[in-house]
Amino acid sequence: MSKQTREQIESLIAAQGSTVDLAGQDLSELDLSRLNLCGANLKAANLSGAKLANAQVRDANLQGANLERANLGKSNLSGADLSRANLRGANLKEVYLLKADLKQADLNEANLAKAKLDEADLTDANLRGVDLDRAYLVRTKLARTDLSQANLAEADFQEAVMTGAHLAGTSMKKTFLQKADLSGADLQGATLAEINLQEALFDEETLWPQGFDPAQAGAVTKKKKKWLGLF
Repeated sequence: MSKQTREQIESLIAAQGSTVDLAGQDLSELDLSRLNLCGANLKAANLSGAKLANAQVRDANLQGANLERANLGKSNLSGADLSRANLRGANLKEVYLLKADLKQADLNEANLAKAKLDEADLTDANLRGVDLDRAYLVRTKLARTDLSQANLAEADFQEAVMTGAHLAGTSMKKTFLQKADLSGADLQGATLAEINLQEALFDEETLWPQGFDPAQAGAVTKKKKKWLGLF
């Protein structure tokens, strides 16, 4: 399949609107910044190295798309389906990903500083080594997510579901974890400096850095649900 150009895509948008079908297309290294691609079908598209800064990509289908090293700074991807997408090394600084689907996505070493990921689903995603400095992840789903070696300084994880998350070796200076669910999470070797753990939940499977007292920091033990049998 021949590689698309920005001019061709702009013509498609002019004719069909933002919901253009670009599934599987080669859009690598293209400058697509500031384009309106809301609702576009970009499933399995190759956007590696593409420039999408300040673009509107809300509710788009990017399932399984290759966005490795893409520049998505300040773009709006709220509600987009990025499940199983490759975002390794991507620039997602100050991006909007509100309620986005990022299940099983690969964001290894991506820059998510000041990103807004409230209520996004990052279940089973790879966020190893990412920069989430001052990012917002309120009520975000992070079950079994790999956040090891990540920078979570001053990030807001209020009410986030982080059950079974891998947080070993993370930098968590002034991180806000109020009412977050950390049951079964691994925080061994993490730097927990001035963090807010008020009403955060943990259980006997939660692993803390050596010598750290979660109860003293305001965290509470998660109550086990009682099984009400019929007999």
